[in-house]
Amino acid sequence: MYIVKSAEGYGEANCGSECEPMSDNRPPRWCIYIDILGFCEFWEHEEWDALHPLRELMQGIYTIGKEVSPKGEDRLFVHQMGDGFAIVSEFHEDSLERPLEIAIALMRCVASTGKFAAAAIAEGDFADITGGYPKDVQEARDGCGGVPLDNGHMTLSTVMGTAFIRAYRLHKEAPPGPFITISQRYRDRIPDTLPVRTVFGHTGEPLLSVDWIRAESELLRTISTQVGLNLPKPDDLKQKIKKYCETYPHIGEKWSSSLFKLLDVDINQSQ
Repeated sequence: MYIVKSAEGYGEANCGSECEPMSDNRPPRWCIYIDILGFCEFWEHEEWDALHPLRELMQGIYTIGKEVSPKGEDRLFVHQMGDGFAIVSEFHEDSLERPLEIAIALMRCVASTGKFAAAAIAEGDFADITGGYPKDVQEARDGCGGVPLDNGHMTLSTVMGTAFIRAYRLHKEAPPGPFITISQRYRDRIPDTLPVRTVFGHTGEPLLSVDWIRAESELLRTISTQVGLNLPKPDDLKQKIKKYCETYPHIGEKWSSSLFKLLDVDINQSQ
């Protein structure tokens, strides 16, 4: 249990060791923000077109969290936010290899459906914020993470922090398309074994994009072979991207330049 300060005083927070009071003293934790590209449009057209990639993303997160990083310092804390997920580490990690490889595996999981995701990784704090909620809301909370509204129900998001905010902001800053984006300032903490390229965001900020199609590592092999997630091979991934852009040419026009520069995918080349 943690006591979290709010504008109205102090409130209690019960969310396990993941949640800490906001503090500048604790080393920053990493956060992956990943969501489904085109989710809203797919939902309006055909719900399964949206649910299928979301289902695979959720299954991938569950399997990795349960089988690959189940306990100790490696365990993960995950929060769904619409069609996106914030995946947060418990502690600071000097190398950013693990979050990048988790993001790569999840990008491939989603791609197996013929749809795609985009991800961004940043660092910061992450904490329980229910102490800042109105007293009436805190006292009315039920055991299901929400608040009864007579015959209705309000679902609450109980956590927030700069780790998520920065990852989400970076996600919006990145070029449009199925990319993994991370700030240029983390370059020295990315293993040389992971292929990265420099790209500039919408506001001119220098960013790094990780080639999730060609990347290989021991953790990725473990996820693919031992855990059993469906992770397509590089050639299959490239063909799936080309087919997607052929099916949705208005999307292909937006992605084309960045796909070629960051992933070596030329959608104008005949298959």
